[in-house]
Amino acid sequence: MKPRVLVFADWYLPGYKAGGAVSAISNLIELVGDEFEFWVFTRDRDLTDRVPYTSVPLNHWVTVGKAQVFYTCEISLRSLLRKVREIHPDIIYLNSFFSRFTFRTLLLRRLGLLPPASIVLAPRGEFSPGALELKRFRKWPYRKLAFAAGLYRDVRWQASSKMEEEHIRSMVVHGGSGGDGNMLVAPDVPNPSLLSVPPPGSRPAKEPGAVRFVFLSRVSRKKNLEFVLELLGATVGEIGLDIYGPIEDPAYWRRCEEQIRRLPDSVRVSYKGPLAPEQVLQVFGSYHFQLLSTLGENFGYTIMEGFAAGCPVLTSDQTPWRALPKSRAGWDLPLQDRAQWRETIQGCVDMDQSTYESLSLGARTYFEEQMATSAYRQRAMELFHHALGAAVPPRTSPALEKSARAGD
Repeated sequence: MKPRVLVFADWYLPGYKAGGAVSAISNLIELVGDEFEFWVFTRDRDLTDRVPYTSVPLNHWVTVGKAQVFYTCEISLRSLLRKVREIHPDIIYLNSFFSRFTFRTLLLRRLGLLPPASIVLAPRGEFSPGALELKRFRKWPYRKLAFAAGLYRDVRWQASSKMEEEHIRSMVVHGGSGGDGNMLVAPDVPNPSLLSVPPPGSRPAKEPGAVRFVFLSRVSRKKNLEFVLELLGATVGEIGLDIYGPIEDPAYWRRCEEQIRRLPDSVRVSYKGPLAPEQVLQVFGSYHFQLLSTLGENFGYTIMEGFAAGCPVLTSDQTPWRALPKSRAGWDLPLQDRAQWRETIQGCVDMDQSTYESLSLGARTYFEEQMATSAYRQRAMELFHHALGAAVPPRTSPALEKSARAGD
């Protein structure tokens, strides 16, 4: 029988408001779900929603793609323990260092209540310097106490890039948990359907002195929307910025709204609300550039989707997408250098059609190169096989067990 992987995730399909966290897990399962048996235990509602899903059955296992999924509002220690004992997984796959799912699962293990299983943890970019500064007065005490209590001992870490590997290694070593060698770089998996996306057709005409930007992400301090709003106020030209995504932090959004009210009439900003995944590529096709001044991304799914649509990106240097000017796919700039950001934004406004067409083609070409050369499946398989090396042996079928006994 196939090895069993029990996934604990705060959000999963059909949810989409958590962005890359949902995509990372669902795409991974789609990629290697024929070799591993996936069971996903998750919340019964999407990020920021107050009511449960109505499109999926709740509180029992249902088939979603290549996984069995359990949607519930009950995430107590008893509930998690019951599911682990029910599934008896070879691997427990945790998503987020700071999730209640992660803490409670590791606490159960520390108390000796879990059956043998290897633990794989994907921090999903939470250890980037910018992300750690958010709510640092909660995160740092928890980190110290959790490592001191041995909760993360013998955990196997998934880094989605070399940059995240450095962030995780620094955190694990400084935390004193040991086991920093139990780490593997396995890039987050793009949506396999992107492979069939045709090259973009006609894109909006680019006249010098006018530009259309799109921000497509959660509205939260980590995504740093306020940063670009401040910069747009000092830019000369006719500027449009449309914002798509759920408002994860209402207090932060109020700050952004205040900044929007101070912008000159030449800068038009509109909030469009959350965007369903199937609409993303079409929306990117309506804008010249994507703006994402994020404090840190371990992958950046919207960046990849923008490339697929031929939409160049202006983002921070805190994502795996680096050296973008060399590929003519956009810009990755340090957040400390506001002058460079202002200059680049002004350059986008002033750009003519010929220059823009070259950048749009560069973004699409870069996307095709990344999809063709990145060994996503190989690294995902290595991640779980590496974990199985320290876990109980993969289960065999009853027939094989009977055959083995007969041969004794």
